[in-house]
Amino acid sequence: MYFLTFSAHFDRDKGLDEGRLCLRHLQLGTRKVWVAATSTSDKQFPESFHQRGGVLPPEYRVPGLRNWVVITEPIPMPNTPGVNGNFYKINPHEITTDKGGKRGDFGIHLDGRSPGSLGCIVMNAERFADFEEAIAQLRKEGVESIPLFVSYS
Repeated sequence: MYFLTFSAHFDRDKGLDEGRLCLRHLQLGTRKVWVAATSTSDKQFPESFHQRGGVLPPEYRVPGLRNWVVITEPIPMPNTPGVNGNFYKINPHEITTDKGGKRGDFGIHLDGRSPGSLGCIVMNAERFADFEEAIAQLRKEGVESIPLFVSYS
């Protein structure tokens, strides 16, 4: 069984902090690791996941959410500023955090504008191309969705 993890440190460096998005398999171990970011540099702090534009919330801060789910069939969004290519939807589409923050429209995509995102997981062009290659291979194997687990320190 494949799954994804995203982990990052809160506001560790000046500017945009990057974490690691990892593709893992229960029997085969870690298959791929990509440097990636979520949010913008001014929203990378504890509790920002309750705010629009903050980091992708860890599942334990979303009541009833066991894990996020990434859909392996991309949504083409070549003319959407900030995405500029394929968008891999993260479900659920809309959530309420344990402190009442309303968030949604999460995905994994190319960092297509200024560094960072409004809560999506984003990567530079080279890393995103490698991510797309790995996800395309999983689709060929019949994998339609992948669990995603998020953690911060």
